[in-house]
Amino acid sequence: MKTKIKLIAILVILAGIINPQITEAQAWGGGRKSKSQIWDDWSINVNAGLTSFFGDLSKFDTEIMEKLTQESGPAFSGILTKTLGQSRKFGLSGQLLYGGLKGENNSKVSFEATIIEYNFHGRVSLINLFSPDNRSKLGIELYGGIGQFIFKTTKYDERNSEIDINQKDTGTPEFLYFFGTGLSYKVIDKVGITLDVAMRQAQNDYLDDFVKNDNYDYYTYLSLGATYNIDSFKKSKGFRKPSAIQGRIPGNLPMRRRR
Repeated sequence: MKTKIKLIAILVILAGIINPQITEAQAWGGGRKSKSQIWDDWSINVNAGLTSFFGDLSKFDTEIMEKLTQESGPAFSGILTKTLGQSRKFGLSGQLLYGGLKGENNSKVSFEATIIEYNFHGRVSLINLFSPDNRSKLGIELYGGIGQFIFKTTKYDERNSEIDINQKDTGTPEFLYFFGTGLSYKVIDKVGITLDVAMRQAQNDYLDDFVKNDNYDYYTYLSLGATYNIDSFKKSKGFRKPSAIQGRIPGNLPMRRRR
C-alpha cells in the first residue's frame, strides 16, 4: 500500500509539472510563436561515478570514505532531457545507467552485483524557479522519478569454513523510485559540467541475495558529468508578422494612379 501511495504521489507531481508547461509551449504571446516546441531546448548529459550499496550486506553506511572505497563500484550513465517552457524551470528526462555494487557483513558473507537501470524523471531548477531572470552560470536542480532495473548478483558465504558461491540473475525488471540533487556550471555557451547524487529505493530485499530483516535494499549514485545543450534538433524557419506589403511582387513598387 505504501509503495502504491508513493508511486501515485510521484505521478501526480510529474503531471503537475508537465501540464502547465505544455500549455505555455502552445500559447501565443507578443505577436510571435513560443520558442518552446517539441524539437527545441534539449540536452544530453554523459556522466561517470560510483554506485554504493545500502542493505543487509553493508557495514559502512555511516562512514563515507569506507563506503565509497569498499562498498561501491564504478558506474556510468547517459541522460536525455527536454526543457519545458521559456522560463526553463522544469525538465523531463530519461536515463540509462550501468553500475556495480558490493558489500559484506561481519559474518563472512559478501557479494558483488551489476545493475542496469532505466528511468523517467522530472527536474526542477531551483535558481530559475525563485529567480526567473537569473543569468548565473551556476545551476541547482532537484529531481525524482520512477524506473526499473535488472541485476546479477554473486554471493560468497564463508561461514562453514568453505566458500559457498551462489549466483542470482533476475529475469524480470524490478521497480524502483529515486530522488536526487545536482549542481551544474556552464563552461561555455552550450557546454556545462555537472555533479549529482541520487538515492535509488528498490522494492525488494534480494539485491545482495541475503534476506535478513525484510527491509528493502537501496543504492546511491554519485557522478561527475558533462552536458551539451541543443537549441533544436531541426532548423527553424522562424515566424514573421504579416507585412503591410505582403503579397506584392518582389522588386516592384506600388503603381501611382494617373491623373
